[in-house]
Amino acid sequence: MNIRKAFFSLLFAIPFIVGCSDTDESTAVKNPTPKEQWGKTLVGSDGTIFAYPDLYVNYWEYTWRTQEDGNDHIALCIKGAFPSARFFSLSLYDDEKGEAIGGLADGEITPDAGSVNPFVTASAATNYFTVFIAPASATEVQMALLCSANVCKLKAGVKQATIVMREYLGTDEYGGVELPEIRAIDLRTMQEVEAPLRRNSNVTKFPVSYSELWSDHNQDMPFFLASRGDYYPNSSTDYLFARTILPDDQVLTFSFLPVPIPKRVEEYKGAAARYWSMCFGSARDTHSYYSVYDEQAATPDGRKCSFVVCMKQNPRLEAIRQKVEKERSEGKSVQLIEWDRERKSVEGKEIGNCIVTLYRNILPNKAWEHSISNMIPTPYGDPVNAAQAAPSRMIAHKALGDYGPYGMKYPNEQFLSDEVRFP
Repeated sequence: MNIRKAFFSLLFAIPFIVGCSDTDESTAVKNPTPKEQWGKTLVGSDGTIFAYPDLYVNYWEYTWRTQEDGNDHIALCIKGAFPSARFFSLSLYDDEKGEAIGGLADGEITPDAGSVNPFVTASAATNYFTVFIAPASATEVQMALLCSANVCKLKAGVKQATIVMREYLGTDEYGGVELPEIRAIDLRTMQEVEAPLRRNSNVTKFPVSYSELWSDHNQDMPFFLASRGDYYPNSSTDYLFARTILPDDQVLTFSFLPVPIPKRVEEYKGAAARYWSMCFGSARDTHSYYSVYDEQAATPDGRKCSFVVCMKQNPRLEAIRQKVEKERSEGKSVQLIEWDRERKSVEGKEIGNCIVTLYRNILPNKAWEHSISNMIPTPYGDPVNAAQAAPSRMIAHKALGDYGPYGMKYPNEQFLSDEVRFP
């Protein structure tokens, strides 16, 4: 029998047995079945995730030690069904550093024989995929024996690795399918073995520190391209960010042309981006509290989308609501965000009035002339000063024209006057 066929027959015929270690109970997690290897669902909308998540994404992680108990010879096999979602990816990280070291976005995954990739070709059927994570020690011959186009290789020197699975706008918690199985192959024998015991990841331990920036008090709020972070970044996404302190008696507004989003799977290839959203989080804790994504904004292609942000404690809140409703009744795309500075975070502290706004573009296409990916990233610490090095490439409304958002704060009475209108 062909060794590759024999290997795959063996891979999914052998019962899966899990061993439990009595050592290091503080980090070890018992793994009863392959599909329960994943950690609990990390929900973008429940206020528990740090680093400004989108409210419409769910995450799962699996973390293992790569150089203990013979794991340096083990390849992980992740086998499951493509979810029904707007976007799906598997990302690989060095868990000790939070550094991205590989992964696959949905359209890059070659489907199993007899299946199609529903992110490439529309399909209502259940379609399957298999992805391998090879150890740094894997040879070309060993990886070839895996007989798969979907092989990611660990970076040398990584002692603890994490796989993060992301789903945006899934049809339910799991995107209408079960979580993928996580199995393991010993590359020395090409036999299935027990998967490494899942360990607690550092992905939920984001270091939060807050201090005011001088630019928080400026009346304007420019947007900048975020630097590619070292803390479990989504490598398929770029972000414009802006930050301001919003007093109770002021209103923040910004308008921009959103990136055009494909309407059908067949339009995904070559699209300017797959998805966009505007997320609003607290600089005090880096949790997100409000999000609006492309379909919610319901902005026709070629029309501008506007956002109005005010405090729930604003004394003219009702008048602000009425103005926004009037603009909407005239067919304008205006989203009102009522920020509650007294709202308590999951840590029990008020979220305050220093707001970080993120304009998220998933799979931005650099070939599109207005892509945010063509900007120069700007450090978060003092972006206003840093951007003076190359304002035409670092400040969004200068680099992208109407496609670049730009915020301005107005006193209540000025905002409520006819002077402030929306496109």
